[in-house]
Amino acid sequence: MANHVKIALILTVVMVIIGVILAGVYLMTYAPIAKADLNAKFEAIKFVLTDQTTGQLLVSQSQIPETMAELNAKIWKSNSSGVLYSNTKLPGYVLSPAYLFKGKDGSNIYVLTGYGIGFGGRVVTVASFIQQSDGKFFENAIDVIDFATETPGLGAKINDPDVRSRFFDIPNSGFKDGIRVNKDADLFPLPSNYKSEIPTYKKEGIVVTSDVMTGATITPRSVANTLNAMYEFLEKEAK
Repeated sequence: MANHVKIALILTVVMVIIGVILAGVYLMTYAPIAKADLNAKFEAIKFVLTDQTTGQLLVSQSQIPETMAELNAKIWKSNSSGVLYSNTKLPGYVLSPAYLFKGKDGSNIYVLTGYGIGFGGRVVTVASFIQQSDGKFFENAIDVIDFATETPGLGAKINDPDVRSRFFDIPNSGFKDGIRVNKDADLFPLPSNYKSEIPTYKKEGIVVTSDVMTGATITPRSVANTLNAMYEFLEKEAK
């Protein structure tokens, strides 16, 4: 009996020591990880608030957040549940909070974060939408900030510049019936002149990805679903 008690005490001490070590590691790594995540978000917001053709900011430099307080000052909509809108049919989700910036031309520019379901899990996207004089929305640019579970060389290519740019500059007309990757729009194989037609395809809601993400459809589809959910959310909330 004494031996059993002794073993139990030893195991208890070992577990306490392990718990203390794990807690210490967590405390040591939490702050740097949280800071890195926040900086990544700042960088993504700045990226989508940039005109990708001219390289110029769409807003004044003073509006680009560099602290959490400055970012919180730009909150437009928030929800304690963490989700502002969901289209489970696609599926696509808009996360809380959503931000509102004022463009240099006086336009409202909405910056939203959302996710769709990729091959390995969530694919999280930050995107900007410019509200035009007629009230419609023009999707300016995206940045994919979490795709760690996607397959290297396939879905993980989603944030390569050549791939990401295919989701830039999508006008209101492209969202009329929802945007789709070209394979889902029966545009495959691609015609020989497809590159010159990419701007036209975007107006029709077709995002060409099969040439730059050969063999990967689920991941770009998840980004398309996310953007569709974002657009639906703005149509409901930003009128």
